Amino acid sequence: MSESTTLEEISPYLVLGQADDGGQPIVETARAIHDLIVTFPPQGHYSVRTVEDECGPAIHCAFERKSDADRLATAVGAIEIARYENYRSERAFFLDEKVTRTIRRTLERRRLMAAN
Repeated sequence: MSESTTLEEISPYLVLGQADDGGQPIVETARAIHDLIVTFPPQGHYSVRTVEDECGPAIHCAFERKSDADRLATAVGAIEIARYENYRSERAFFLDEKVTRTIRRTLERRRLMAAN
């Protein structure tokens, strides 16, 4: 991917985490999701960013490769949706305490396995 090419231009695969305003800070959760993605490790380019969309705060995880998006979607229990035209596929999950705990436990297990 050249420096002038964006993920939107190559029609990436989106995994969207939708939060509510009463949850923990979304930036911390975005960092945890990024850390989870790195443990796979991804085979292509990806981005993780926080956004404020019509449904409230969200985390957009865009992937160049479907296999990378599939791994994250499976890890967080994302389901298929169709909201954004620029993406080849969209999956979403709700960012609640249960999902956040699952992400943190998965990260801890992967760190322990890597240390052994």
